[in-house]
Amino acid sequence: MPGKPNVISHICGEVPVRQQILLTPRRSYHELEQALQKAEQLTERTLVELLTLQQQQQLARHTDTTDKLQIQRQLQFMIKQGQRHDKSFALLVVELDHYQQILAQYDAVTARQVVDLALERMTSVIRDCDSLSLQGDGQFLLLITDVTRIYDVVLVAEKLMQKLALLNGVSPQPLGIEVSIGISRFPEDGNEAELLIERAAAAMRHAQRRGGNQFSFLR
Repeated sequence: MPGKPNVISHICGEVPVRQQILLTPRRSYHELEQALQKAEQLTERTLVELLTLQQQQQLARHTDTTDKLQIQRQLQFMIKQGQRHDKSFALLVVELDHYQQILAQYDAVTARQVVDLALERMTSVIRDCDSLSLQGDGQFLLLITDVTRIYDVVLVAEKLMQKLALLNGVSPQPLGIEVSIGISRFPEDGNEAELLIERAAAAMRHAQRRGGNQFSFLR
């Protein structure tokens, strides 16, 4: 009988050499405490940023975009009527000064209450033929029709500032609200809706740069 074949074993490669594990030296208690404080600060800052973003999104959802479109259409209609019948009107951009501080100091619910109360106060000043809309972020657009004298617009702006000077019932302490108002006029400042809005917004920013709590025209 033929003998059993020899089994030849081949060892391929080499046995890996055991790697040395480098251990970092243990940190002291003080170093660990500092690392923990830094992590807590980062976590707290992230939570604050997330909360602020959520509040802004909540307020954005409350903004009535239908009002924006409606007042722009009305503005275009008023331009056509003004050109046809030689009538003037004024557009006011009203912005609550320090609105972002109110949002940061309180919460989205309180900020929304401030906006609602401001709308209520401003509505009590204007006439039925005028139009008021919320533009978002504490900003409003007011269309005043049948303006015969610039004094009429100034009077409305002053009344708005007086009505919004002190808002009660929103927080434990009455909130002092200051507003900046920019005014554009038809036909003096343009005969297109977008141009009138832009000029009123530019006048409002000019009022803010001068310290806020005032109204401004573009010269």
